[in-house]
Amino acid sequence: MMLIKKRSDGKFKCVEGTDTGEAYVVLCGQTASGDIVPVLVDADGKLVLSS
Repeated sequence: MMLIKKRSDGKFKCVEGTDTGEAYVVLCGQTASGDIVPVLVDADGKLVLSS
């Protein structure tokens, strides 16, 4: 089990994992306007740096 401490209130949250033990997380970024959006990857799982 992996626990992540939240910055906002200091409470811990559990991170989901796969059956083989890898952590399962959604990576997000913040736009210049402040919106939080998921990071985009291509079919091979490589980061897409521009659209």
